[in-house]
Amino acid sequence: MSQSLPIPAQRWLSLLLCAITAAAITVFLSNVSFVRQAYASWGSILYANSVLHYSFAFLSGIGIKLMLDKFYISHAKRSIGFNWRYPPVTMSVLFGLFFIVGYVYVTNNEIVEQLTAHAFISFKFLSLSFLAVAATIIYQTKLYTKNPIFSVVLCSVSAFYLFSAINLVEIEHAFCVFFCIAIAYLGMSVYLLWEQLKASSAESRVESKQEVELKLESLEDFRKWFKDDSTIKNTEQLEPDLRVYANRIADRLLKRGDQGGDELKGAQHIALCGPFGCGKSSIVDCIANDLAKSPKQDSVWIHSDISTWGAASGSVAHVILSNIIDDISQHIDMCAFRALPKHYTEALKSGGSFFQFASTLLAGPVDIEQSFQKLNNVLKVTNYKLLITLQDVDRGTGDENEKRLNDIAALLDRLKNRDLSNINFIIAMGNENEVAAEVISKATDYREDIHKQNVLVVLRKFIELSINYAIAEGCFVIFEGEILTADKLMRILRGGHDWYFLEQKLIEVENQIYSIRQLKKILRRVNQIWQKDRLMGEINFINLLMVITLREVNLKSFELYTKLEPYNIKALRSHHEYDLKPFILECASVGKEDDYLTRFYIEMLDITADRVLNPAKNHVLDNPDAKWQQDGSFKNQGVGFNNGYSDYLVRVLAERIPQEQVSDQNAIANVIELYELKLNDAKGILLFINRYLGFSDKEVINFERFFGVVDDKFSAIESIGKSIMKRPPLADYGVNCGVEEVLKKLLAESLTIHNLQYLFSSLLDKGSLGANNESSKRVEFLYDFLTFLGVTSGKTGVFSPSSIKGAVRFLANPSNKSAYCLFCLLLLSHRVSMSDELTNDEILEKLNKIKFGSQTLDKILIRPLDKLPTIDTTNLTEFKNVSHLNLETKQLSGRDF
Repeated sequence: MSQSLPIPAQRWLSLLLCAITAAAITVFLSNVSFVRQAYASWGSILYANSVLHYSFAFLSGIGIKLMLDKFYISHAKRSIGFNWRYPPVTMSVLFGLFFIVGYVYVTNNEIVEQLTAHAFISFKFLSLSFLAVAATIIYQTKLYTKNPIFSVVLCSVSAFYLFSAINLVEIEHAFCVFFCIAIAYLGMSVYLLWEQLKASSAESRVESKQEVELKLESLEDFRKWFKDDSTIKNTEQLEPDLRVYANRIADRLLKRGDQGGDELKGAQHIALCGPFGCGKSSIVDCIANDLAKSPKQDSVWIHSDISTWGAASGSVAHVILSNIIDDISQHIDMCAFRALPKHYTEALKSGGSFFQFASTLLAGPVDIEQSFQKLNNVLKVTNYKLLITLQDVDRGTGDENEKRLNDIAALLDRLKNRDLSNINFIIAMGNENEVAAEVISKATDYREDIHKQNVLVVLRKFIELSINYAIAEGCFVIFEGEILTADKLMRILRGGHDWYFLEQKLIEVENQIYSIRQLKKILRRVNQIWQKDRLMGEINFINLLMVITLREVNLKSFELYTKLEPYNIKALRSHHEYDLKPFILECASVGKEDDYLTRFYIEMLDITADRVLNPAKNHVLDNPDAKWQQDGSFKNQGVGFNNGYSDYLVRVLAERIPQEQVSDQNAIANVIELYELKLNDAKGILLFINRYLGFSDKEVINFERFFGVVDDKFSAIESIGKSIMKRPPLADYGVNCGVEEVLKKLLAESLTIHNLQYLFSSLLDKGSLGANNESSKRVEFLYDFLTFLGVTSGKTGVFSPSSIKGAVRFLANPSNKSAYCLFCLLLLSHRVSMSDELTNDEILEKLNKIKFGSQTLDKILIRPLDKLPTIDTTNLTEFKNVSHLNLETKQLSGRDF
């Protein structure tokens, strides 16, 4: 066929030739005897049963439709329409029928009588086949089409069959068949129209609803945002930074080039470069969506999105051509561009020499450039424009990837010289490989580079919402040794005290994140871990964010850190002087030395210099000779801290508290419980001491870590918490010398004659010295407390009797002045709680029944009390650390009992 003919003429002529060829083959086969015999035999089988005949006619319609789809003559997504400038290939079928009928009329004079005799039967079964075709189309198009023309056609056909049924009412069999066919067509058309109306109303509601810019105002908004990794289709929903690129490229494609040029360019070859996950796919989809909404009178845009990842280097051009033909075939007929499927040619090659020769003729070479030129001409005639987006062009490694890139660049370069006004390319690729980006850039007309987005604002908002969520859930969140409240957190995030230190960490996190997809992945994992049944409040939130960032962004460095950490941080912290610099530099130099990663590790591990060489240079990197050591705060909840009982790196890896570790939240809750007690609440302090003495070694160490944590709510409450926070040395004393010393001091300050009895009764309840249980701990604490008061039982300077019985006897011995004074005060404490109406004998009886552990006083003493003791200057003494008790003792007289 002459290439000089216009596309419409070429198309009509090719369809006409196809029709003539098909008609000639049909007429030829109709005169072949074995074909006639086969058809007659098959007809006799069908005529034997009418149900079989009807079923075969219906299934034939389905088979015809599926076969048309298989050979790309029709397409499930292609709307029913007709273009005079580029008619569908089904026109050749109509031409073929016309030629066959004309041939029959010319060659057979009796055809009219034969057609009249068999018209009803033929038409009946043809109607069933068309009904099956209609049902198949409805199923493929998901019950409705964008254009209601198909529904209108079905209504018209239904009306025709209904009218025919009325005319054939006298023939019962004909009336029933035609009436049922009419009802079937009418039911499908009504259902289609109903679905179309519902779809149109839904679309109108979506369009009328104003697109709201993405706002992250709550934690639920964040969860919805980072949970959805799908590409964004609407430009209005893109991040403002990305929206600029989408609008600029779409405008360039619509205006076909630079706005300032005198002559608009033709098709565009555009390179869109940016790191993996930065939003290139979303930009491409938004551009395609904007182009689809452009005025139809200008052109209708077809989008062909192609991933070349894994494509063989030598067949990239064929892969691209095959994909775009598939996509164009959804809109217009592409049979003329279809090569014979590969499995057909392979099957032919496996046959005899004739078939091998045929396969060679049928599967000849394809001229890619000429095919693109033909496609462009067809698109131009049919008022279509094609946008081809090539994605993942640089994905992969090795020589194969480099060859594939060169093939794409060469194809683009060759197509530049062609007048392809209706075929446009967008090549989306990463910018990590500078050589690959440069190769593609040279083969394109225009390049857009997606800059790294600022995520600091998003991180700050996520931190605020996550920590406030933890506070609302009743968790204690520690930051720089203080319990955070919503107000305190807001002051920090708005640039208040400690914001500088937090900002430095967030800056290093931002430096590691190169795309929104990475950010979503990190926040999704952090949110998954920051739950009450996992690690909420059990690790520093900023540290958790940094560890997850390291794992998601630089997995090799993270794996090296987890491998070397036990032999560095855990091992070196036990030394007085240690240097983490070699360890950090090794972790930060995976592949190549990375200053950003080094700074990231410094912030994540809270590294400080052992000495500052220059006061003007406070950062460890500014002091080359300084040793890199960790912040020594015991309240640190970061991955660098490990005291043998709390290993935060293990917690992050397990995403929960391991069984061998104890909860920080429980420890902080115990500290707050002590803080809430009044200074003079001896009973409450004793109850807490009893609980504390029941702690395991792990719980004691964890309690001591967080003792002294600052909670602002106690600043206005008269309590132990306010006292501790007013006297920082006391808090430090709790860490350096043991919390038990602080508890003794608090108990001593609250001790009075009235509550002295509770000291002994609570700590000696069924106690037995030497038993390896909680009771022995209580007894030992009592003895230590008596030593704290200055009561001793020997020359050693401590109170350390061998048994409870011996302890009571020692206290009741008048020769031990301080001990006997305390014993008298203890008896007086019990007397105060008795009735004033008791006689001396009744008082003595009750005092002798005072229990010390499991025994009463009269059983412990060699001689029970036979008179009430008196307290005067002869046995009066002053105890250590108990100012209230001493003051009360001085005011006593000999008649107190």
